Amino acid sequence: MLKLSGAAFTQGRATFLDHHREAPEATAKIFVRLIMGDLTSAVVAQLDTGAAWSVLDPKVANLLGLLETDGPLAILETRFGRKVGRLVKVPIRFLADDGISFDTEGTFFISPDWPPGRTFLGYSGLLDAIRFAVDPQANHFYFGPGV
Repeated sequence: MLKLSGAAFTQGRATFLDHHREAPEATAKIFVRLIMGDLTSAVVAQLDTGAAWSVLDPKVANLLGLLETDGPLAILETRFGRKVGRLVKVPIRFLADDGISFDTEGTFFISPDWPPGRTFLGYSGLLDAIRFAVDPQANHFYFGPGV
Protein backbone atom coordinates (compact mmCIF):
# COMPACT_ATOMS: atom_id res chain seq x y z
CA MET A 1 0.00 0.00 0.00
CA LEU A 2 1.18 3.57 0.57
CA LYS A 3 4.60 4.15 2.09
CA LEU A 4 6.07 7.13 3.93
CA SER A 5 9.86 7.37 4.09
CA GLY A 6 10.03 3.71 3.07
CA ALA A 7 7.74 2.48 5.87
CA ALA A 8 4.14 1.31 5.50
CA PHE A 9 1.66 4.19 5.82
CA THR A 10 -1.51 2.21 5.03
CA GLN A 11 -2.41 -1.46 4.77
CA GLY A 12 -5.50 -1.45 2.55
CA ARG A 13 -7.15 0.30 -0.36
CA ALA A 14 -10.81 0.46 -1.32
CA THR A 15 -12.63 2.09 -4.19
CA PHE A 16 -14.98 4.76 -2.90
CA LEU A 17 -18.25 5.97 -4.39
CA ASP A 18 -18.82 9.62 -5.32
CA HIS A 19 -22.58 9.34 -4.76
CA HIS A 20 -24.89 7.00 -2.88
CA ARG A 21 -28.59 6.44 -3.56
CA GLU A 22 -29.57 6.53 0.13
CA ALA A 23 -27.80 9.84 0.72
CA PRO A 24 -28.38 12.01 -2.34
CA GLU A 25 -26.04 15.00 -2.52
CA ALA A 26 -25.69 17.75 -5.14
CA THR A 27 -21.91 17.35 -5.22
CA ALA A 28 -19.54 14.40 -5.06
CA LYS A 29 -18.68 13.01 -1.61
CA ILE A 30 -16.59 10.08 -0.37
CA PHE A 31 -18.62 6.98 0.50
CA VAL A 32 -16.78 3.89 1.78
CA ARG A 33 -17.93 0.36 2.64
CA LEU A 34 -17.59 -0.98 6.20
CA ILE A 35 -18.64 -3.91 8.29
CA MET A 36 -20.13 -2.64 11.55
CA GLY A 37 -20.00 -4.81 14.68
CA ASP A 38 -21.16 -8.36 13.99
CA LEU A 39 -23.21 -7.54 10.88
CA THR A 40 -22.44 -9.65 7.82
CA SER A 41 -23.37 -7.15 5.11
CA ALA A 42 -21.53 -3.92 4.36
CA VAL A 43 -22.73 -0.47 5.40
CA VAL A 44 -21.96 2.55 3.23
CA ALA A 45 -20.66 5.54 5.21
CA GLN A 46 -19.77 9.08 4.16
CA LEU A 47 -16.31 10.33 5.12
CA ASP A 48 -16.69 13.71 6.86
CA THR A 49 -13.49 15.14 8.32
CA GLY A 50 -15.44 18.21 9.45
CA ALA A 51 -17.85 16.21 11.61
CA ALA A 52 -17.27 16.36 15.35
CA TRP A 53 -18.19 12.66 15.71
CA SER A 54 -19.05 9.70 13.56
CA VAL A 55 -22.82 9.21 13.34
CA LEU A 56 -24.54 5.84 12.98
CA ASP A 57 -27.71 5.28 10.96
CA PRO A 58 -30.45 4.41 13.52
CA LYS A 59 -31.48 1.37 11.45
CA VAL A 60 -27.93 0.01 11.70
CA ALA A 61 -27.76 0.95 15.41
CA ASN A 62 -31.00 -1.00 15.95
CA LEU A 63 -29.61 -4.08 14.14
CA LEU A 64 -26.56 -3.91 16.43
CA GLY A 65 -28.74 -3.47 19.54
CA LEU A 66 -27.22 -0.05 20.25
CA LEU A 67 -30.24 2.28 20.25
CA GLU A 68 -30.76 1.82 23.98
CA THR A 69 -27.07 1.54 24.92
CA ASP A 70 -25.68 3.71 27.70
CA GLY A 71 -22.93 6.13 26.86
CA PRO A 72 -22.09 9.76 27.47
CA LEU A 73 -24.93 12.07 26.49
CA ALA A 74 -24.12 14.29 23.50
CA ILE A 75 -25.89 17.03 21.57
CA LEU A 76 -25.06 17.70 17.92
CA GLU A 77 -26.04 20.79 15.97
CA THR A 78 -26.39 19.50 12.40
CA ARG A 79 -27.90 20.43 9.06
CA PHE A 80 -30.77 18.17 10.17
CA GLY A 81 -31.25 20.27 13.31
CA ARG A 82 -30.32 19.69 16.92
CA LYS A 83 -29.98 16.01 17.79
CA VAL A 84 -29.57 14.38 21.21
CA GLY A 85 -27.94 10.99 21.52
CA ARG A 86 -25.22 8.89 23.12
CA LEU A 87 -21.56 8.33 22.26
CA VAL A 88 -20.88 4.60 21.88
CA LYS A 89 -17.79 2.67 20.77
CA VAL A 90 -18.53 0.44 17.79
CA PRO A 91 -16.17 -2.12 16.19
CA ILE A 92 -15.73 -1.52 12.45
CA ARG A 93 -13.85 -3.09 9.57
CA PHE A 94 -12.68 -1.05 6.59
CA LEU A 95 -13.06 -3.44 3.64
CA ALA A 96 -10.06 -3.65 1.31
CA ASP A 97 -10.26 -4.21 -2.43
CA ASP A 98 -6.47 -4.48 -2.35
CA GLY A 99 -4.18 -5.17 0.62
CA ILE A 100 -5.58 -6.03 4.05
CA SER A 101 -8.94 -5.02 5.55
CA PHE A 102 -8.52 -3.03 8.76
CA ASP A 103 -10.31 -3.68 12.07
CA THR A 104 -10.65 -0.84 14.56
CA GLU A 105 -13.34 0.83 16.62
CA GLY A 106 -14.82 4.27 16.51
CA THR A 107 -16.91 6.42 18.80
CA PHE A 108 -20.30 6.94 17.16
CA PHE A 109 -23.10 9.34 17.99
CA ILE A 110 -26.29 7.28 18.15
CA SER A 111 -29.73 8.88 18.16
CA PRO A 112 -33.14 7.43 17.23
CA ASP A 113 -33.92 10.88 15.75
CA TRP A 114 -31.10 10.75 13.18
CA PRO A 115 -32.33 10.46 9.55
CA PRO A 116 -32.19 6.81 8.41
CA GLY A 117 -29.80 5.85 5.63
CA ARG A 118 -26.98 8.18 6.71
CA THR A 119 -23.84 7.01 8.46
CA PHE A 120 -20.94 9.46 8.73
CA LEU A 121 -17.31 8.82 9.64
CA GLY A 122 -16.15 11.85 11.63
CA TYR A 123 -12.80 13.06 12.79
CA SER A 124 -13.01 12.80 16.59
CA GLY A 125 -12.95 9.28 17.93
CA LEU A 126 -12.26 7.57 14.59
CA LEU A 127 -10.42 9.30 11.75
CA ASP A 128 -8.06 11.04 14.19
CA ALA A 129 -6.83 7.61 15.35
CA ILE A 130 -6.06 6.01 11.97
CA ARG A 131 -3.99 6.78 8.91
CA PHE A 132 -5.90 7.46 5.72
CA ALA A 133 -5.40 9.02 2.33
CA VAL A 134 -7.64 9.77 -0.63
CA ASP A 135 -6.83 9.64 -4.35
CA PRO A 136 -9.80 11.52 -5.88
CA GLN A 137 -8.75 10.90 -9.50
CA ALA A 138 -8.86 7.12 -9.04
CA ASN A 139 -11.59 7.05 -6.32
CA HIS A 140 -9.23 5.23 -3.97
CA PHE A 141 -9.42 5.40 -0.17
CA TYR A 142 -6.33 4.12 1.66
CA PHE A 143 -6.41 3.16 5.35
CA GLY A 144 -4.42 1.61 8.15
CA PRO A 145 -3.62 1.82 11.84
CA GLY A 146 -2.28 5.00 13.40
CA VAL A 147 1.21 5.06 14.82
